Amino acid sequence: MQEGVHSGHRERLVKKFTEFPDSFSDHELLEMFLFPLLPRKDTNEIAHRLINAFGSIKKVFGATAEQLKSVGGVGDKTASYIVLYGKLLKKAADAPQKQVLNPFTSFENTKREMFALFNGQKSEKFYFFLLNYNYEVVFRMEYLGNDDYSVFADTAEIAKAISAHNAKFAIMAHNHPSGNEQPSAEDDIATRKFYILCRLHGINLVDHIIVSGDKLFSYFSDGKINHIKETAVF
Repeated sequence: MQEGVHSGHRERLVKKFTEFPDSFSDHELLEMFLFPLLPRKDTNEIAHRLINAFGSIKKVFGATAEQLKSVGGVGDKTASYIVLYGKLLKKAADAPQKQVLNPFTSFENTKREMFALFNGQKSEKFYFFLLNYNYEVVFRMEYLGNDDYSVFADTAEIAKAISAHNAKFAIMAHNHPSGNEQPSAEDDIATRKFYILCRLHGINLVDHIIVSGDKLFSYFSDGKINHIKETAVF
């Protein structure tokens, strides 16, 4: 790509896509897809060549590497990545749609889900679930403990996830490999911290669940979550 002629064009296109992703034509989408593959070439021109040659963006991603390389400006690397992405698209489209049962429709279902999640786990793990209005999981974050008794969770990353997903509720969960399911003072502090984080982002922390072997502690069922909500200072 010649300096000056296309200066800032890619940045403007990325900004436009961020603000208006549904407004993009097939040519523009393919042009952006080619950015990292062809950092110094006019990908707009190559995108037009590809779609003109094959007739549609669908056929571009269904072409073979040899067929793609017959288009000017497309080399081995670019052809291979287009074929790879085409295979991924086909896999995604052909994947059977499994009916996923919602584990959070009741407290009994939630307990079964938590026991299954932490079954056989020897080290401490932390999960943060984002749920929609129907208590369906829209996003799940998982963190491994730095050792058997501590868990590090990146609150900035969680805040980013909350902002990105259309969530209404959240549930925290972690395990105690020690065999004692009762919450520690640190667990109370973490619960309060995440409750405040959730409230600041407009969602409600429903529960913090601790699993230890065949035992489970729920801040919700114990009433502890209400105390934390009542005493939290913003």
